[in-house]
Amino acid sequence: MTYEEMQKTMQFILEQQAQFAADIQKAQESQAETNQIVNRLAAATLARFESTDARVSALSEDVDAKFAALIDAQMRTDEAVRNLTAVVDRYFRERNGQKGSE
Repeated sequence: MTYEEMQKTMQFILEQQAQFAADIQKAQESQAETNQIVNRLAAATLARFESTDARVSALSEDVDAKFAALIDAQMRTDEAVRNLTAVVDRYFRERNGQKGSE
């Protein structure tokens, strides 16, 4: 290999190293931008999950309260039906008893 060919080869290698260094710099900058985007996305996602969790908890408490009210209303309805049934039974017993004594 002649001196000139060696110089050209070294020049080529230096140019390639410079290009690699520039490409690595661009890749690092791109990676830094990607990291920022991922961090912002992660923070936004976490905030959204926390917000959703809070809303689900509030809704769950509301549903629990409504179920409790429904259970209470059902118990009152059951008691009212039992009382009405007792009144109707007594009415018919008394009516049947009066007819039998006439």
